[in-house]
Amino acid sequence: MAMLPGLQLNVSQQLKLTPQLQQSIKILQYSALELQQAIEEALDTNIMLEAELDDVSEFKASEHYDESAIEPDDGYDNLNQLELSPAQSDIDHTGTLTETLDCQWDDLFSDDNNGSDNNTDLNDFSVSSYRDDEDYLSPESYTASVEDLYDHLKWQIETFTFNADSDQAIAYYLIDAVNEQGYLSNSLENIARDIAQNESFNASIDDIERVLHIIQNNFEPSGVAARDIQECLLIQLKGMIPQTDIVLSAINMLTERFDWFAHGDFVRLKRLYSTDEVHWERILNCIKSCSPKPGLRYANSENEIIVPDLIIKRDKKGWKIELNSRAYPKVRVNSEYVDLLKQVDKATSKNDQVESMKEKLLEARGLLKSIQSRGETLLKVAAYLVAEQSRFLDEGDIAMKPMVLRVVADALGLHESTISRATTQKYIQTPRGTYELKYFFSSSVSQYGPQDQSAVAIKSRIKSLIDAEDPKKPISDQDLVDKLEAMKITVARRTIAKYREAMGIASSSQRKVRR
Repeated sequence: MAMLPGLQLNVSQQLKLTPQLQQSIKILQYSALELQQAIEEALDTNIMLEAELDDVSEFKASEHYDESAIEPDDGYDNLNQLELSPAQSDIDHTGTLTETLDCQWDDLFSDDNNGSDNNTDLNDFSVSSYRDDEDYLSPESYTASVEDLYDHLKWQIETFTFNADSDQAIAYYLIDAVNEQGYLSNSLENIARDIAQNESFNASIDDIERVLHIIQNNFEPSGVAARDIQECLLIQLKGMIPQTDIVLSAINMLTERFDWFAHGDFVRLKRLYSTDEVHWERILNCIKSCSPKPGLRYANSENEIIVPDLIIKRDKKGWKIELNSRAYPKVRVNSEYVDLLKQVDKATSKNDQVESMKEKLLEARGLLKSIQSRGETLLKVAAYLVAEQSRFLDEGDIAMKPMVLRVVADALGLHESTISRATTQKYIQTPRGTYELKYFFSSSVSQYGPQDQSAVAIKSRIKSLIDAEDPKKPISDQDLVDKLEAMKITVARRTIAKYREAMGIASSSQRKVRR
């Protein structure tokens, strides 16, 4: 029986990211200096944006951050500050912060092409911070240890939830084989051989390949751990959101005819894929947006100045977290141009100049909204971290609790990738010093005592024991195992050695010779 043509109605759900939401995600992952550069570029290219005139002490990349030079604010709004009582562990964010990145942008952002007054709050938006001349910290307080690509990948392994411990062990061997450019420099066969020689389990090539795909698809920077440039570019293209026709065309081209692309045979490619000049330029620009050496982002960063995005201080009510207004210039929509646009739009018919100004106004408001969304997300994540790690702020590393990305993501109702973006290259100034937000994350070491210990806390105990040792009789790794066992902390000897080497502490025999 022949099938007759007909109409059928299907109901389905689809996640679609608007350009404004993509910009918000991009702004969130910027460091303070990168955001400063983006704002300065926007000021140069968008006439609808202007720097606030009272921001005469704009932060420059060549200057040290000097808190004593900041004038105190008269007050704070709900967005710019968040107070936590010392014993508070369950934070109520309602009324103070809004959900970001995981909501519909249409509910937050107005695409009003006429520049109506319902966006006045964005026109006047700026970020201020808590300032106090009494607690001056020297510029040295704003430096932090340099993080290379291996350290960044290692942190992601420690805070990522693998299905099995063996998968995590395989991941360590894989990042050991990643060079500074971000490529896997060893074969899977050699990695399998190293695992068999050093671990109590054997890993098949399929197991290693599966863990490699986890790293490639979930870890940053995008394209890391690729085995060649073709795989590197494809990983980045497949990770782009949304997967537009341009992105899909680029993926197909690099998958099927990468050799033609590598040799610059663009004429044959355009003929094969029947693309016109405009479509071809868009495909090329899409591929050019990928990084052929993603690991170099973490190379040669010794001279970077650390600018804290957040400031935390304690007052009579408890901990107070606020955005640092000195992290980047204050900007706002130019109200004079907005008024002029309204007058011109009413008096004249549509023309290219008026439409161009409307687009610039939407871009300006979108940027301000993205900056506001970034600040809200940072405050939200930092508030949870501070509440959970409040003992660390009082007692130091020895009181650091174990914490992984999934726990924070579930508690705040955000995605793990959002937490990762909000904590990477974002710094918080505390009474104990300036830390990257991801420092508050630490892998858990299972114990038989009252609770599991974090790797940071165990490292702190190891350092304390070594600092207190008799110089004539340095403590061996086995002695450290026994002393920690007496504290009801069970750690393998090889783990002790790994933690000791990570802290740059020599072995007991070397310490004895040096002393």
